[in-house]
Amino acid sequence: MAPRDLEDAIAQYVFDETPIHLIHVPEMKLVDRGAVLRHFLVAVRDMTEEDIQVQCAELHLSREDVIANVVRKRVRYAIFSHRWLAEGEVTYQEMTGGVESRGPGFEKLQSFCVAASRYELAFAWSDTCCIDKTSSSELDESLRSMFKWYRNSSICIAYLAQTIRVADLGKDLWFTRGWTLQELLAPKRLKFFGAGWSPLTMQDNDKADYHVIKTIERVTSISSRELSDFIPGSHDVAKRMTWAANRKTTKGEDMAYSLMGIFHVVLPIAYGEGSERAFFRLVEAIIQTSDDLRIFNWAGRPAVTNHPSRALPSSPRCYVGQPYCPPIRRAFSLTNSGLRIKLMILPAELTWPFGNNTSSRQARFHSEVDGMDITDVDVTGNFLSYGDHVQDATADVDSIVSDYALGVWNYLETPSGDAELPLNCLAFILMRAVEPVPVMSNNHHWSKNPWRKHSTTSFVVFRTQFPPKSPEAPLRLKRFVELVSL
Repeated sequence: MAPRDLEDAIAQYVFDETPIHLIHVPEMKLVDRGAVLRHFLVAVRDMTEEDIQVQCAELHLSREDVIANVVRKRVRYAIFSHRWLAEGEVTYQEMTGGVESRGPGFEKLQSFCVAASRYELAFAWSDTCCIDKTSSSELDESLRSMFKWYRNSSICIAYLAQTIRVADLGKDLWFTRGWTLQELLAPKRLKFFGAGWSPLTMQDNDKADYHVIKTIERVTSISSRELSDFIPGSHDVAKRMTWAANRKTTKGEDMAYSLMGIFHVVLPIAYGEGSERAFFRLVEAIIQTSDDLRIFNWAGRPAVTNHPSRALPSSPRCYVGQPYCPPIRRAFSLTNSGLRIKLMILPAELTWPFGNNTSSRQARFHSEVDGMDITDVDVTGNFLSYGDHVQDATADVDSIVSDYALGVWNYLETPSGDAELPLNCLAFILMRAVEPVPVMSNNHHWSKNPWRKHSTTSFVVFRTQFPPKSPEAPLRLKRFVELVSL
């Protein structure tokens, strides 16, 4: 009889780390965690305390680690990754209602179970039929846990219906869907089956196949190292966002929800909130766990929500084309007044925008600080000239454009506390407006509003040009650093 703590560890693992429902492969029957637990308790009943102690001695591991290894090796299941059919997928209700299924959806599910049985696995999971989508709590838990379930699977079986050979991988629509990104990255073992359910390679694990990994690297721009051994977390946010930029989801909110596991954050699921609000909440959750400023290395349209900040992007596409930037660690926070962040604010003049297209003007900015010229800062956006009226949603009256500035976010902090401009500067375009304030009911004076981030279609990048007298001596510009709310 298995030791009690081994049985307890298996129970905890089944209820905390495995899917809510699994398919019992031999019967093609849906079962809950209780049935799964009973199966694996039987599977370890012949393991004794002596067996555990032998492994402790041979592997030089603690008893706790040995038990954890046993649990992971014994509690095994296959998981399915595929593109849904337009209709005809087998549902949870059909699996539990005794309805005889047929058609292409059932044939695909059956082929998946056959593939799972080749790996001698008694259980398997498919998102089409293993989630009771009529239960909001079960749907929420499933979406928040899906990365973990793919990670904990013994094998992920991916069906690429449009692929015949490895060279065709880049043409398969599987690589264009939002949810399949985490299904590619999360599993330790992944097996591709192509059209007609023919395996694409002779390997048991295609993540160990050099040709496959190099082909996927070319298709996705994800490095072979990250494909083979992906580590979730809130590092390299801007780069990881580009992996999802050209992918699509049926529901707009799923673009954010499908990235939760990749960034190791959790969001409440709220279908109907809209894609931008869901993505705003995703970035907000990442900000809570990261101090890497490169999360702001984006351009394009900001997320429009009921939050006052317009400094967060509206989608992963905003990160495409980002200029290179090494890691920068600095404190920042998202508050009810906006994004609180330190910037080096360099006053800038706007030369008259080129062209007459008011929806996408090409503008040029110039700044001069301590004799250092900053020129040729070309950005695309809808810019107004000084003195033009602008409607401020927070103001009772129209304001007028007062100032522009370059808000450099990748400035350098020296050990002595000085602030320096790097050779290649990355910045926000900041705009400040003024509005009239009544005095004595008849006269007015003008009050400047705080700086706000101006959206730009292109990234704001410029090279530092030091004064001739000190080409190699960085300027100490600490007095230009301000803590602002954007």
